[in-house]
This record gives sequence, structure tokens and C-alpha cells, in this order.
Amino acid sequence: MKNFSLLSVLMIAVFGFMTSCSSSDDCHECHIAYMNAAGAEVEVEIGEFCGDELADVETPGYSHTIDQTIVGNDTVPAGAYTDIHCEEHADHD
Repeated sequence: MKNFSLLSVLMIAVFGFMTSCSSSDDCHECHIAYMNAAGAEVEVEIGEFCGDELADVETPGYSHTIDQTIVGNDTVPAGAYTDIHCEEHADHD
């Protein structure tokens, strides 16, 4: 009985480790930070990026092109934007 209990605990631990490491890529939601006429930041969500794509998006000089987008009362013009922030990742001071 002791072996069965130990085996069960071991299997649960292995399963937990495998599921926690199944996604080796670090993924984060990213947005364009557009400044409106009032000087307030308008966030235009551009999706979730993982691994190498996430690193590319956060590279200085990277630009992301969007169509004209309406966020609340703000209209963000179509174009290529370089002020991109990814939540809970990197330092955007």
C-alpha cells in the first residue's frame, strides 16, 4: 500500500511538472501606446506574442502596422507604430 501511495504522489508531481513546463515560450499581450490630442495614452491591443516574436516586438525600432482603429472616443489613425508595450514584460519607463 505504501508503494501505491508513493507512486501516486510521484505521478502527480511528474504530471504537474510536465504541464507547468509544456509552454516553454513566455507569452504576453501587447499594445500600441498612442497619445491622443489631450496627451492621454490610448492602448490599441495588437495581440499576444511569445518567444522570439515577443523579443522582436520589444526590439527598439520594431514597428507594427494597424488599420484605423476606434478605441472608446478616440480614433487612432492607420499607420506603423513603434511605441509598443507588452504587459508584465520588459521595462517601459
